[in-house]
Amino acid sequence: MMQMVLKDRIRDGYTPINAPSRYETDVIRQFWNSSGDPMMTLLIMLAKDGGSMHRKAHIDEAASVIRFFNSNFSVDFEGEKLVFDRMCEPYCGMTTAFDLFKTEYDNVYEKAIKGENFTIMAKLNFPVANLNGFEVHLERSMFGVRTRQPGVPLTHSDGVEKRITNMDHVEVIMMIFRGDKGTARLEKQMATWELAAYDFALQEYKNDLLDIMLVGTDVLDREMIRDGSRMMPFFAAGFGIMISFVSLCVLATALFYDEMDPGKLLIACVATLCPILAITSSYGIVSLLGCRINSFMLVMPFLIMGIGVDDAFLMTHSWQRMSRQGYGVPERLGMVYEEVGPSITITSLTNFLSFGIGAFTPTPEIQLFCLVTAIAMAVVFVLQLVLFGPILALACRFERKKNEHEWEHRAGWRKRVEEWFEKILTTYCRLIGHKAFTVGIVAATCVYWYFGIIGLMNIKTRLDAVKILPKDSPIQKPNHILTNIVWAEYHPVTILVNAPFDVEDHHQVARFFQMVNDFESLHHSKGPESSLIWLRDYADYCTRGEPIVDIFSMMLGEMRMTNTGKYDPVTTNMTVDKLDRFLASPFYKHWSSFLRQGVNVDGKRVIDQFWINVAYQNTSSWEIRIDLMEEWREIAARYKDLNASVWEPNGMFVDQMLSLKGVAVQTGILTLVCMAVVCAIFIPNPCSVLTASIAIASISLGVMGFLSWWSFDLDPVVMAAVLMSIGMSVDFTAHVSYHYQLTNRKEIRNGKVMKIPVVGQHQKLRHTLHSVGWPMIQAGVSTVFCILPLLFLKAYSTSVFVCTIFLVVSWGLLHGLIVLPSFLSCLPEFLTNANCYRTFLSTSSEKSCRYAGAPREDALPMQAK
Repeated sequence: MMQMVLKDRIRDGYTPINAPSRYETDVIRQFWNSSGDPMMTLLIMLAKDGGSMHRKAHIDEAASVIRFFNSNFSVDFEGEKLVFDRMCEPYCGMTTAFDLFKTEYDNVYEKAIKGENFTIMAKLNFPVANLNGFEVHLERSMFGVRTRQPGVPLTHSDGVEKRITNMDHVEVIMMIFRGDKGTARLEKQMATWELAAYDFALQEYKNDLLDIMLVGTDVLDREMIRDGSRMMPFFAAGFGIMISFVSLCVLATALFYDEMDPGKLLIACVATLCPILAITSSYGIVSLLGCRINSFMLVMPFLIMGIGVDDAFLMTHSWQRMSRQGYGVPERLGMVYEEVGPSITITSLTNFLSFGIGAFTPTPEIQLFCLVTAIAMAVVFVLQLVLFGPILALACRFERKKNEHEWEHRAGWRKRVEEWFEKILTTYCRLIGHKAFTVGIVAATCVYWYFGIIGLMNIKTRLDAVKILPKDSPIQKPNHILTNIVWAEYHPVTILVNAPFDVEDHHQVARFFQMVNDFESLHHSKGPESSLIWLRDYADYCTRGEPIVDIFSMMLGEMRMTNTGKYDPVTTNMTVDKLDRFLASPFYKHWSSFLRQGVNVDGKRVIDQFWINVAYQNTSSWEIRIDLMEEWREIAARYKDLNASVWEPNGMFVDQMLSLKGVAVQTGILTLVCMAVVCAIFIPNPCSVLTASIAIASISLGVMGFLSWWSFDLDPVVMAAVLMSIGMSVDFTAHVSYHYQLTNRKEIRNGKVMKIPVVGQHQKLRHTLHSVGWPMIQAGVSTVFCILPLLFLKAYSTSVFVCTIFLVVSWGLLHGLIVLPSFLSCLPEFLTNANCYRTFLSTSSEKSCRYAGAPREDALPMQAK
């Protein structure tokens, strides 16, 4: 554990490896000749006074900050200085558009200050500025812009910045720093630079004009881990409360059975030590395997503590009940394993198999969670057998000697308490075994299922960073700006044409612009004026050539262009011969990064691959972005002749949300199948196997459905909690189903182990609840106590865990103590007594000389009972 690496991969960790976005990302990587995802660090700048960012002093400071982070800010990494402009390939030049605008802005501003005529100079308009015939798109750098309507007169109070532009207000200036994470070393370098820049912006940058914020995936990962780390002290407090509760239960039971001795303290300590050892060992094993620990995996201790302590309660309860029957230590330990071993094996093996198979799911973060949980399940099961069992045997050394009849002649409060409990148990078994009560339970269960199904159907798959991030996280503000300002105004999609493209092929050109029209006609599109399509400029260039400098304007010291008309690319006779001159032109050379050239099979020069951008607006909600992504993919799929694909930076998150429901359903079905298979091995009664599986499905349905009613969305945090709840639900059903199908119980009489038949539904209920009812209640209460300290931590993830554990314990106890026993008791006895093994095999225990025959329970005299 000393070598553990705490790290999340928020961007792609929860995205299935077969998701469309992974293919789309591979295509864009191929275009950029990159082997890794690009770093995308967003620099967001706002005016401290809430005013416009296009005021001269503010835009000067913004340009200075951009230059600083691009060229001057450095961070030490393994003995070398990391500077961004040395790591930015192949994405250098991301600030070019803003730099060009800023240069012209300064020139025009200077003319305006001097009182000279600036109207014939560059048109500094939003969203597209015309810099002497050269168009620069500003909507990727400026957001929250309010423009002035044409014809609205200016007043003397209006600043110079309003007179030289069409902008009244600019809320945000944002710049993207992108770099290639092609190797593990580059990935570490980019992460180091991003985190250092984030810390500098947060702690060291001081300015009276601007507030600056940086945010990126590595920053988001660190904030998620920080939120998880904050829970550690509360986890420790919860474990302390659980240990105290377990100790109290063990000692109280020992006091009741008149077995109080130092050995019981040893039992209490080791009962909680086994799951704690399993938790720490599992983290250590995963770390030794070279895997990182994500925030998802921090949920695992709750599951292991719940199941591990439940198993310990079952073994302790059985052990202490047998102390009054005169067993020797070997026989007593053997009887404990025989009585509770199958049921704890069912729960442990079911969870081990389901999580083990889950480790092969296509979602990386869930793979890690399932891997560590499966290991922990195996370790805690082994420790229960090879550590806790022997500790029970060692604790016998502290017990005083007594004969098997001593307990029968007890007197005082112990006898009165047991008689009171026996009366309660008898009354309770008669109640839940009554057919009228069963009818009521069935009706209540149907109502429960109704609300669970409605909640499950209405649960929304949404990744809301506002909820997932800590409420006091510094990146809550930039996330708010991105969601409500940036994405509301500009949300671009990159469309790649991957088939060889011949600009002289009119049919192919027409097909391309038909596709472009489909993208630009979608709802929320900003229209053609906001699209970046090099072929439109190339059609203009092929028709009219270079823009022509106006000689008269040059004589006046200005630079104006003529011959800048627009032409229809579909009807233009374009040729590939002019492409080199086009890409070398100072007015169009920026398009060179948009395409890759090659030669087709006929030796003709073609465009191997190129990309374009189409922009959208009013996309603040994830629902809209998901719908758009699905529409983009559907359009691209219609143009197979162009081999089109789409790429959008949030595509991974979209696929996460599209896949979460499927993963949840898949995991639930997987657990049910594993449960059925394991139960079929250890429980020879098909009816018990079926009812246990239905109960698990019912508990899981209630947990997810009521989380939805409590306004929780299905996101990675809820997904982790749901996986945990499915694992815990096995504990509340397997024990009941296993014990109810038993047809006899064992006791020592006259020094011999005897099988006593358990006949009738009432006796079955008594035997089942007497064996597992109290340990189940103890385990549920101890699990709730474990999460109580988390109530004092105001964080989204903790609220999810608290609500989920409360639901799974509540529904689990209701199913284990009321619903399942009541339903089983109403079934015909021939169904609950059916034994597949006895039908097809001759079981060794039937012939074993270990057991002596015994009369039916209902034939025994009252004293023997």
